[in-house]
Amino acid sequence: MAMGFPCCQDSRAGRTLTPTLSQRAREQERGQRDDRSSPLPHSGGGAGGGGRFRPLSFACGRRASRGTVKPHRCVHPHRHQRVQATVPRSSFPYPLLRLRQGRDYSLSQGHPWVFSGAFLDLPRDLPAGSVVDVTAHDGRWLARGHLNAANSLAFRALTHDRDELIDERFYVQRIQRARALRALLPADVTAYRLIHAEADGLPGLIVDRYDHWLVAQFHTAGAEAQREVIINALSVALGPGAVEGIAARDDIRARAREGLVVGGPTVAWGLVPDEIEIHELGVRYLVAPLTGQKTGFFLDQRDKRARVLALAPHVSSLLNLFAYTGGFALAGLAGNPTLRTVNVDSSAPALEQARRNYMLNGVEPEEPRHRFIVSEVNPWLQRAAEDGERFDLVVVDPPAFAKNLNQRDRALRAYEQLNALALRTLAPGGLLLTCSCSGGVNAEEFEGAVRQALGRERRAARLIASFGPSLDHPTLPGFGEDRYLKALLLSVD
Repeated sequence: MAMGFPCCQDSRAGRTLTPTLSQRAREQERGQRDDRSSPLPHSGGGAGGGGRFRPLSFACGRRASRGTVKPHRCVHPHRHQRVQATVPRSSFPYPLLRLRQGRDYSLSQGHPWVFSGAFLDLPRDLPAGSVVDVTAHDGRWLARGHLNAANSLAFRALTHDRDELIDERFYVQRIQRARALRALLPADVTAYRLIHAEADGLPGLIVDRYDHWLVAQFHTAGAEAQREVIINALSVALGPGAVEGIAARDDIRARAREGLVVGGPTVAWGLVPDEIEIHELGVRYLVAPLTGQKTGFFLDQRDKRARVLALAPHVSSLLNLFAYTGGFALAGLAGNPTLRTVNVDSSAPALEQARRNYMLNGVEPEEPRHRFIVSEVNPWLQRAAEDGERFDLVVVDPPAFAKNLNQRDRALRAYEQLNALALRTLAPGGLLLTCSCSGGVNAEEFEGAVRQALGRERRAARLIASFGPSLDHPTLPGFGEDRYLKALLLSVD
């Protein structure tokens, strides 16, 4: 499945080749000349690559046996409806921008963002997503990255190495580095986040892996400008046969803030099925990569599901709020097959998928001890508390209440109210696992809202675990802005 790009390894010595800057600039210039003679950009790469990759069929017996796979084929890349953010290639050096005096400290310490007000001047004629160099006021070179002068968050750093050219080799090496970190995951985990934006040195890019398929999100103008290069680099970096197809999910509102088109899912390379079976800690799940929430599954909750699995033998009932496709309940059942479970979600299709996941794991969803309730969570909790329903373990995993700081106060009130209602259904001595994925609320503020809820309900509790970054959702030291996911596990009297 390898694409037609030069290898980054010296096969004779088994070492990585690191050409000098002048060599790499000459290679890029040659690439420009080659591209002008080709009818397609990056020929041999993305969709419609002139036969440089073979269409893939689902020959594996396990996948073919399901009988529900309907593969989507990649369309011609020029037919994808998206913003025209492509940056023309240019030889080194990149455009040079200077910061105001005293505004260089955070960037020099490794923070990946610079806001527009920190620059002496921002050129308005550069296409969104252009690669630029940034220097301190005194001329010291600091970083190279993507510029979007129309955005208040104007610069996102790609590298602090002045000799590192932003070309295909750069992306291949970044992806290989990210893959090496994920190799530390348990061997039976077949779905994980492969690329986590800034933490993996690729701001604006999210790539999730589901078995032999990838789902990519291009959040920023810089990532969008390099879309075809990134798609090709993914197949090269992961090696022949590792990837059968790559989907692109442009249905994310974050793109609008970058001036990008918010569209629908497309298949960027190879074939992508409607449904993929993944494995995690002995549990099997069905994922819809083109239509499911986020990229199809909440991969960022794996460590919390693992904790639920470990605790399940000590409880007899589990309430799964905002259940989606039943992830937490299935983790609990893996640890305690006799568990009574209740899944509550406002989406009927999500709960239907949860039922299918139960059956996939040999659990009969129609047993009286299992319930799937289509309802808004807060009204259901009020009724359940009034009816005297109590659970040993309650999982609260709502959608984001605050995407930005402007929504913080309202979100904190919502978290307090939601957790107060959840506490009314928690049995004395029970466990509460409560989560927040709001980027506009930090960990201390979220814990404060939960503490307020405990006070309202006059429940005493002990915090026994808290969760933040994980192995496939890493973060940079000092970069709190990307720590959107927080979770607390409490033992409640």
